[in-house]
Amino acid sequence: MTPEIERLIVEEDRAWSSLHALFERVPPSRFEDPQVTSGGWSAKDVMFHVGAWLAEASRQLERIREGTYEEPRVTSQELNDEWFALSRTLDPVTVRAELEAGRVMARETLGTLGEVTPLVREWFEESGVLHYAEHAVSLERWLRA
Repeated sequence: MTPEIERLIVEEDRAWSSLHALFERVPPSRFEDPQVTSGGWSAKDVMFHVGAWLAEASRQLERIREGTYEEPRVTSQELNDEWFALSRTLDPVTVRAELEAGRVMARETLGTLGEVTPLVREWFEESGVLHYAEHAVSLERWLRA
């Protein structure tokens, strides 16, 4: 593993710890309360959303590694809408498992790359560290309410 990949993993780990601590503060009775965001997302929806983006990052990193990467044909909003609808059908245990699995996949796939190109960095950081920070704000605000 290159020093740059190790640095990205360390940064992701720190950000993950912060986000994970917020999820741990959500009482089970509020986990599906659709008031985390103005769009009606619950903590469960946010959790699934983050996990889905991590899994997508893993898929895209694999494509980059294999030389088969193409810009996605669907928009981020289309994926978000699809994943939001799916998250509403899943139980909390499954959602937590999907989040953990997505994270493991993204980190492992990053570790298989020989170099960190701007595209690799974008996929890993946008789906990880930067994404965690974005959703931590709404979770923190909602938990204080």
